[in-house]
Amino acid sequence: MYLPQFHTVKENNEWWGEGFTDWVSARNAIKLFENHYQPHIPFNEYYYDLLQKETMLWQANLMKQYGIDGACMYHYWFKDGRQILEKPAENLLRWQDVDMPYCFCWANETWARSWTKMENVNVWTDLCEDKKGKQENAILLEQKYGEEKEWKNHFDYLNQFFLDDRYIKLDGKPVFIIYKASMISCLNEMILYWQDCAQKAGWPGIYIIGGDCKGECRVDAEFIREPGSELGVFEKEMQTNGVTQIDYAKLWKCILDNQQSGKRKTYYSGIVGYDDTPRRGKRGIVLTNNTPELFEKYLIQLLAKSERERNEMVFINAWNEWGEGMHLEPDQKYKYEYLIALKEAKSTYLDYVDIGEKPSISKKNMMIKQRADKYELYMNALDEWLRLAENDICIGTYFINRNIKKIGIYGYSMFAKHLIVQMKDTDVEISFLVDKQKDKLNIDIPVFLPEETLPKHDILVVTSFFYYDEIKKELGDKYKMISLQEVIFNC
Repeated sequence: MYLPQFHTVKENNEWWGEGFTDWVSARNAIKLFENHYQPHIPFNEYYYDLLQKETMLWQANLMKQYGIDGACMYHYWFKDGRQILEKPAENLLRWQDVDMPYCFCWANETWARSWTKMENVNVWTDLCEDKKGKQENAILLEQKYGEEKEWKNHFDYLNQFFLDDRYIKLDGKPVFIIYKASMISCLNEMILYWQDCAQKAGWPGIYIIGGDCKGECRVDAEFIREPGSELGVFEKEMQTNGVTQIDYAKLWKCILDNQQSGKRKTYYSGIVGYDDTPRRGKRGIVLTNNTPELFEKYLIQLLAKSERERNEMVFINAWNEWGEGMHLEPDQKYKYEYLIALKEAKSTYLDYVDIGEKPSISKKNMMIKQRADKYELYMNALDEWLRLAENDICIGTYFINRNIKKIGIYGYSMFAKHLIVQMKDTDVEISFLVDKQKDKLNIDIPVFLPEETLPKHDILVVTSFFYYDEIKKELGDKYKMISLQEVIFNC
């Protein structure tokens, strides 16, 4: 996957500040926890400009040298044919001596400010926004699809690239990926129209691959984009300073457990890493413990699996997502090691095709079961709490009967909010709250991080009690603790 956000455009200057490119996010990145690898500095500090031909020549030579078959370039096309970041692809079309096979992935999301109330939008960066502008329209570039006139204009623009011999094709059909196919309400009608346009233009059709396919989609194949498809599986992961951390190996195992949809061919993708804190700050997600060695190990397995399923392509996220810590391009820390790992994986994966294990979804089933167990536990506790209320029993009696006067609360959960309300009319004082997302909370009670020294108190009540054992292990024997579940069932 290839990001063209490394040259200045007037819109970026207006929205994020003069001279903004994704290099700005990468340069401004800081360490947010111990052993956090930031900032990512390109090897020899090569902060290139994609509008320079020498940049694309360098990239094309690297890809060829290390066995990368082509670049899947993000393509941006909005309401009424509005474009952005299109110049690198248009220059590549003109620079026929740049030996870089490519195809497009239409990133069909509305661009918006972070304070938008819309879902499924692209908020490019939280950290470079001028928050004083909140009164402005949160939408920057709106994604609308129009009708046949707009579809024809879009096809005509794309066709000039399809005609390029370097444009990647399958069975003679230009490959075109739609990032979020399910977001297009007119998807099937538009695809039928495009296929007709393609045949009239002399193509056997367009090979359309859909990401995020739901329902009946007239795409030729599906695309599982990582790490996005798996991040939701890790609902509760370790946080430090508000940043969510997910183990690299754990996420890769979920990737390898993915299976064909059963409806159509499914293409897989692997990941170099992921760290969007350069764009999101403390709201970010970081994959930890990733190394070139692990990347090679898991990529071999993914390539072998893809070969068993007779897929022609595997996608890697990403070539140059520096603002999300995903880049095969060399950096100061690892230099060319990820590229070397990829080349080695490509040269050896065929040895593993016949001995590979069948895909298993046991890991995902385990996670689903864990989530179900959690909600069952919470529902039972809530049911008992309501029963107490129906009998005019206040949960505060547990503390009063035990002469507990000062409590702390661990976790600003749904249960914590109700506990705070119930304690208001009692003699029990809630002295503080402990939460890993301290910086995101705006409440009247003092909030501390788990690693900070807590004020004097009688007992710490854990409201996220499904994770009580993990929390108790994390805090050790420093504080007297009790789960809210125990309080509820012992009133």
